[in-house]
Amino acid sequence: DGGAEAREFLSRFEGAPAFARILRVGSEGELRHLVDTREAVVALRLAQDFGRRMEARPPAAVQVILDGRMSNTAQIVMGYINGIVASYNRDAAAAKGWADPPSAMMVRAWYNPNLISQWVVVPGLVAILTQVVGLVVTALSVARERELGTFEQLLVTPLHPWEILIGKTAPALLIGLIEGSIIVAMAQLWFGLPLTGSVVLLYLSLGVFMLAVIGVGLFVSALAATQQQAILGAFLFMVPSVILSGFATPIENMPDWVQAITLVNPIRYFLVILHGIFLKDMSGVLVFEQLWPMALIGAFTLAGSTWLFRRRLG
Repeated sequence: DGGAEAREFLSRFEGAPAFARILRVGSEGELRHLVDTREAVVALRLAQDFGRRMEARPPAAVQVILDGRMSNTAQIVMGYINGIVASYNRDAAAAKGWADPPSAMMVRAWYNPNLISQWVVVPGLVAILTQVVGLVVTALSVARERELGTFEQLLVTPLHPWEILIGKTAPALLIGLIEGSIIVAMAQLWFGLPLTGSVVLLYLSLGVFMLAVIGVGLFVSALAATQQQAILGAFLFMVPSVILSGFATPIENMPDWVQAITLVNPIRYFLVILHGIFLKDMSGVLVFEQLWPMALIGAFTLAGSTWLFRRRLG
């Protein structure tokens, strides 16, 4: 709506010191692009009948769309908007002699309109539970061989260290893919979660994530002398990785130095992919932006575990 009432309403935001830059868009596609690229932290949408409703007295709806990826910022901005709308309602009601406020505000959560908590929690369980399996199975693999006394038998085999590592990696990778498939199926059948994105991209990302986690598990396994040490080493990595993944606390709300640490955490990237594929129909380009850091971490951990394993064999 570009009428007088709409211009008066928007002028309150243009004059507010909290908002430094205000953009005007003409389509929902342009609005979506500004929010997705974080050029806009909040969007206001006035219906075409905003001015007519203001004159006719029924509440005129104003839709507020907030970028929830920065939850603290979104809540602060929402407080500013509530104050501006309340001030506008008081002035408009006093000018027209109305007892009730002339406008009402609706808040829309874009990808989770009903704010169902399972839609956020359950995709994260795909990452957390598969990471537990990948770490524990691989961390115990070599340590168990040492504890049972069969590790020496590996030394006399004609296998190269990398061939032994492949044999230790394959079971964990297979179990992780099966467990991930079960959780994805339960998310849809039991919890009613939508899967809007590509299944191929989902499994590609799951495979890369498992390789990154398995590399860490093999590194722990090569260092540990007993199974107890291996389990402790796995949990020593697992607990901080979950805390710094963004699963419970948004990474954007963490201190800058903590955010820098999360860059080497593979589950951080996989959670973004899971939420994007489940809820947002994430494109291949956006998936690749999160996929290549996981692949880099996986290459580093697997190469490091191979080097350490070869050294321990020597």
